[in-house]
Parts: sequence; C-alpha cells; structure tokens
Amino acid sequence: MFDNLIARAIVPVTIAVTGFVIFGCLLLYSFIKSDMTAEAVRHVDDLVVTVYKSTHYAMMEDDRDSLRNILANVDTLDGVERVRIYDPQGTPKFSDFEQEPVGKTFAPEVDRWSTSLMKDGHPEREATQYKVDHDNGFIAVTMPILNEPQCSTAACHFHADSKPVLGFLSIGLSSANLEKTLALLRSRMIAFSVMVLFLTVGGVTALLRVNLFLPILRLTYNVEQAAAGTAEADLPKSDHKLGKLNRDFRTLVRQRDQARQDLKALEPAGRESDDRPDESRTGGAPAGHQSVAETGSGQDQEA
Repeated sequence: MFDNLIARAIVPVTIAVTGFVIFGCLLLYSFIKSDMTAEAVRHVDDLVVTVYKSTHYAMMEDDRDSLRNILANVDTLDGVERVRIYDPQGTPKFSDFEQEPVGKTFAPEVDRWSTSLMKDGHPEREATQYKVDHDNGFIAVTMPILNEPQCSTAACHFHADSKPVLGFLSIGLSSANLEKTLALLRSRMIAFSVMVLFLTVGGVTALLRVNLFLPILRLTYNVEQAAAGTAEADLPKSDHKLGKLNRDFRTLVRQRDQARQDLKALEPAGRESDDRPDESRTGGAPAGHQSVAETGSGQDQEA
C-alpha cells in the first residue's frame, strides 16, 4: 500500500516540478541566446562600420591598393573569414582572397546569402542585413554602399548620379566563441535540471515521510492496538500531523471505552435481580405445593 502511495505522491510532483524547471530553463536559454546573439551582432556591426568608413575614403580617392590592403588587414582579425566588396550587380570587385583556402567552410554560404540580397528589385536591397547561422557557425553582414552627393565629384565618379547603390560590403565572421558559450550554457542548464530532479525526488520523499508516511504508520499501529482492546489513554501520544483524522479516531476509541464502562456499570444490578429466590418474586409458595399440616387436616376431615 505504501509503495503505491509513495509512487502516487512523488511521481506527479516530480514530473510537475521537473517539467516546470525544464520549461523555465528552455525559456531562459532562448532569452539568453537571443541576447548573446544580439550582442555578437552589435560587435560585428561596429566592425562593419569601421571597415566601411575606412574603405569609403579609399574608394573616394580611387585608391585600389589601399582597398586591398584594408581588406587584407581586416581578414587577419580574429574570427574574420570573409571580406568582400561587390559592385551594384553583385560581382565581387575586391576580396580578401582570390581562391577558397582550406578550412574556411562557410565562406561560400556567406557569398550566396550576400549575392541574393544584391539582386535588383530586392525589397531590402538598400538596407543593412544580418545573418546568424548557428548550424554553419558564422555571422554575416551585408551593408550597401549608398550614393552620396560628394561621390559624383570624387575620383571614382564613373557611376551615374541616379544610382542609389554603388556597391556592397560583405563581412563574414566565425561564431565559434558564441557557439561554445551557448554549448556551455546548455550543459550547465542540463546539469541544473538534473540537480532539481534529484532534489525534488529526495526532498519530496523526505517531507512526505516525515509529515505523512510516518504519521500514517503510527495511526495504523494505534488502530491495531485499539482493535486488540487497548484503552485510549494507553495508546501512544499523537503527533497531531494528521489533524482531524487522528482526533476522530481517538474520539471513537474514547467512545468505545465509555460504552464499555457503562455496560460494566449496568451488569451488577441485572445480575442481582436474576439471583433472587422464586418466592420473593411470586410472593408465596409455589403453586401445586401444600404444607403437610394442610394435607393432614384434609385427610382427617374426610375420615
């Protein structure tokens, strides 16, 4: 009985608490992941703005060597694996390298995503776009190089004044550090959930044992003693943890003891009335019996 009671008491509580903790951890992880990703994107955005300002001056001066040097230097930064400047048609004009080196696996993914934003008629062609790919482990930014009034008077005045976009700057950075941090966060949340699971099972078991199972065992023992005839005053003292149930049980035992005492008080009076002689109950000699004197006198009279 108690095994079934323990299972029915602990399992639902454990499932509810652990489920709530897992749900809370998942929700918290999603918030933390979103915040950390946004912070990483802000860091990348700062880098893109810096590169944009540096290359913008070189483009205004039509200094191609400076552009190549800037892109080559940016490529040496930690985590940077793709830097390119495209023309308005999406054709690479300046790049950090000419051939795909070994180990930079996500550079083609960055190129495909960037060129898809450069197509004519794209609704967000003139806005800076961000892409966070946790599966491939990179963060990419594509920033349009907008046509400014001073561009028509600069050395690079080969473009028409009516063109809103002169080109695009695309940068792809590795998100390995972000992925490691998120993986560490996941592992710690899993460990926390397991700890809560064990704590829930152990804590609920201990609390139920102290506050429910042991009082029920004591009550069961008292019931067995009362059924064997033990008086209410001789039963072990109650710990009052079962409340009204224990009080009602003792009230029943007390009423039983009182009924026994009342029955014992009535038994002597009934026994005395049953022990009186027949003469005292009838008031004379038994019917059909006559004294010898009466019998003799009757016989004399007949004679």
